[in-house]
Amino acid sequence: MAEKNSANINQLANDFYQKAIQAVERGNLDYAIEMFIQCLNIEPGYAKARRNLRATQMKKTESVGGFKRMLVGTKLQPLLAKAKMSVQKNPTEAMTLAEQALTEDPRNGQALMTLAEAAEVAQLPETVVQTLETYTRLHPKDIKALHWLARSYIATGQHDLARETYDHLLKINPNDFEAQQGAKDATAKGAMSGGGWEGDGSYRDALKDKDESVALEQESRMVRAEDMVANLIKEKLEALSKDPENPVIQRELGKLYAQKENFDEALRYLDALFAKEGGTDPSLEREIGDIKIKRLESRIDAKKKQLQTNPANAAALQNEITTIEAELDKLKLFEAERLVERYPNDLMYRYDLGVLYMKAGNVDGAVEQLQKSRGQPQRRVASLNLLGQCYQQMGLHDMAIETFNEAINELPIMDGLKKELLYNLGCAYELMNDHDKATAAFKEIAKVDFGYRDVRAKIMRKAAPKPS
Repeated sequence: MAEKNSANINQLANDFYQKAIQAVERGNLDYAIEMFIQCLNIEPGYAKARRNLRATQMKKTESVGGFKRMLVGTKLQPLLAKAKMSVQKNPTEAMTLAEQALTEDPRNGQALMTLAEAAEVAQLPETVVQTLETYTRLHPKDIKALHWLARSYIATGQHDLARETYDHLLKINPNDFEAQQGAKDATAKGAMSGGGWEGDGSYRDALKDKDESVALEQESRMVRAEDMVANLIKEKLEALSKDPENPVIQRELGKLYAQKENFDEALRYLDALFAKEGGTDPSLEREIGDIKIKRLESRIDAKKKQLQTNPANAAALQNEITTIEAELDKLKLFEAERLVERYPNDLMYRYDLGVLYMKAGNVDGAVEQLQKSRGQPQRRVASLNLLGQCYQQMGLHDMAIETFNEAINELPIMDGLKKELLYNLGCAYELMNDHDKATAAFKEIAKVDFGYRDVRAKIMRKAAPKPS
């Protein structure tokens, strides 16, 4: 399997990648992770997407404590065991399973090592390197992993980094003969090759291409302070004055103004660009819709702050908040319906619309969209969960039970979503007066979380002796 870069990946994979980058910029990390994984399902060798996926996973879970990670790690064991068994026979599947585990816990050493092993079998050296780099940052004294990383650096022509890794190994154990010899070899090979990566298609060379530079600029912009954003706007305005028809600069300005929450100015640039391009860019269209939504959300937040500091005017402010919230719901629904109409084959848009229809009480409309969106792999289980709830509202409890069971069977670990599905399944059985099966579903939750919702009360009520 060959490594890929931005110049030679599948177009659909690139579409998923671009959606992921945009989601990261908006702070929608869950959606970004799903889009990166979709991209990698198509192009497992796209190392840039995997690197950005790992950074996003880390950012999402940066506040998770050690104890919670330990519990998650225990739940991940069946999934990781399956991944380990697939490494030799089906490395692509093993990588996919490892990434599922890393989405739950991106610091999981077993998942990282399994991913590196599978990538090596699949002959994806860049992926091996970046995965081992992550692992050894978390486990800086793992001798075996450090030797593997050093050998991988040699294999990919990164002789300076190989030498640094061997030097680190010698600080841990000055008598490590393999590290001593490796440091000498790395120094010699580095001198002969001039250092750096070798070959036209190397990762270091790929960093030089335009798409890579733009992606890295987007990533760095996420963490820039407010004054840096202001400086970037100033730079872009100066660049636009010299090249007023440049669509890249116009779009960058729109994004930067949105970051500063100057939504009107952001929309001025992006609306003009969208019109000039003839309304043919779906990612730009979605971006414009998101900014309009953020503009209303910002107004709501401002009113709520006023409400806290001005309680004497509470009634009037609450009325204003209610009015803006109704306007926001209407806008979200309008944008979702418009996107589904324009891009009917994008099942993610159908899922979003189904959720909004449920919120608005349009159960029939929600069913229509969710039945389609369950064909979207990353939204399949969530779609089935909502679809089952719709059937319950319609009084179709047998169909709800069938749908909940279908979703439960696709989840290997007892995470929050599986607990919710089991709870919904138990409630559906209750409505069917099948209390034995209802209790069985609630007990599955109780095995791992006895305090979940009112599961304790439901189980104990069933267990209570009947009065004589």
